[in-house]
Amino acid sequence: MTEIQIGRGKSARRAYELAEVAIVPSRRTRDAADVDLSWKIDAYRLGLPLLAAGLSASLLPAGAAAVGARGAMGVVDLELLWNEHQDEGRLKDQIAEVKSGGARCAASVSPKRAAELVEHAIAAEVDLLMIRARIISAEHVSSTSEPLNLKTFIRSLDVPVVVGGCASYNAALHLMRTGAAGVLVGVAERGLGIDVPLATALADARAARVRHLDETSVYCHIIAAGAIESGLDVAKALAIGADAALIDAPLLATPSGDDVESVDQLLRRVMAKCGYTDVKAFQKAEVVVR
Repeated sequence: MTEIQIGRGKSARRAYELAEVAIVPSRRTRDAADVDLSWKIDAYRLGLPLLAAGLSASLLPAGAAAVGARGAMGVVDLELLWNEHQDEGRLKDQIAEVKSGGARCAASVSPKRAAELVEHAIAAEVDLLMIRARIISAEHVSSTSEPLNLKTFIRSLDVPVVVGGCASYNAALHLMRTGAAGVLVGVAERGLGIDVPLATALADARAARVRHLDETSVYCHIIAAGAIESGLDVAKALAIGADAALIDAPLLATPSGDDVESVDQLLRRVMAKCGYTDVKAFQKAEVVVR
């Protein structure tokens, strides 16, 4: 692996953003109508390889239901919903509203409040729990408090868990070893000098997934998160090895105008042009660096 000398005592790897990566078409092309964008996590099959959350503004139950109608899985903010009423019956009604049309619903919670709120989420019958923070490790060490033991906690739950974010091979591998169904890959804390380009972070997580599969025979999903701003970003993330992407829910809104493609329409067209009819095959696409 090529390393760059920063100085005599330190070297670093060259890392790549999604914008610096291009997808190489295969020897054939496909009809876009033949492309299947569905994917499966745990026992759930979804029409689109997308988790849609309120990244710029909180996603309300009605918005999550609309996301589900498009084929993605809506991710509601569990802490926000609970803080609003602090009533388990009300929370159950809100989750039921999301799922009323047959959609699946995920609930997002921070590591600090996961142990406190998980029983309410399970009682409300969420389909997936997302333990999410800008940076999460499988082993948080503290001399002043008792941290959440993710390995014990996740394995004690009956609901599948997605946990993240992370941005390195080792961090992804250790999160996979907690028993999570998926890991969120993508970290950007520019104010702290932490900013790992997403294409490289996904490629490293892909290598971690291979090792975890070899060790356990369990496939852990990689969810691209962070710098996903278009259907093209989703396509590149999948081609590098992600199983799905976490996007801001408004990106999934149906665009106006006949010449504007939605996220899923653009993804379908990219896969068809490159010769792939399903997400698993597309993960093996050849990519190049600009």
